[in-house]
Amino acid sequence: MRTGMLATVVFGVALTLGASGGCIAAQTYEFESAPTTVLTMASNGAWGAATDDSVGTAIAGAIAHCNRRQRGPIGCGASYTTIRAGWSLGIRCGGQNILVAEKTLVEAEQAAIDREIALRRHYVADMPPCVRVVSVDPSGTIIAPYAADLVRMVMQRRDEAAR
Repeated sequence: MRTGMLATVVFGVALTLGASGGCIAAQTYEFESAPTTVLTMASNGAWGAATDDSVGTAIAGAIAHCNRRQRGPIGCGASYTTIRAGWSLGIRCGGQNILVAEKTLVEAEQAAIDREIALRRHYVADMPPCVRVVSVDPSGTIIAPYAADLVRMVMQRRDEAAR
């Protein structure tokens, strides 16, 4: 009797593990099949974003998108971030760029805050206020406006105040 009950329990545990393993595999497959989003930002604040199944194609698309906005001849591929099925944020703090990519918007915003604090503490203590220039959602949709004019205005005011 005990052997039969033990076999039933072992079979039930194996069935449960098999079922949850299937769910884990399905979740992993969904993540692995998600397209990659690339966000790039040039030193002057021009940015580009692209999403594709191929990481290389997404990088090339983001650089091309940035080059269309860029006034200078180089810089769009200098820094970029990549993520599969996550959020990307591009933030401009005066002449400094902050690029972050995380699974959730909350995690991305926290990573940006952490980076801003580190920049202020270790490198640029008098860094101007930061402005989010672009947000890209997990599907690759750009959901924040292009704010280069706002950044330019903040920089001009700062330069005028310094005079």
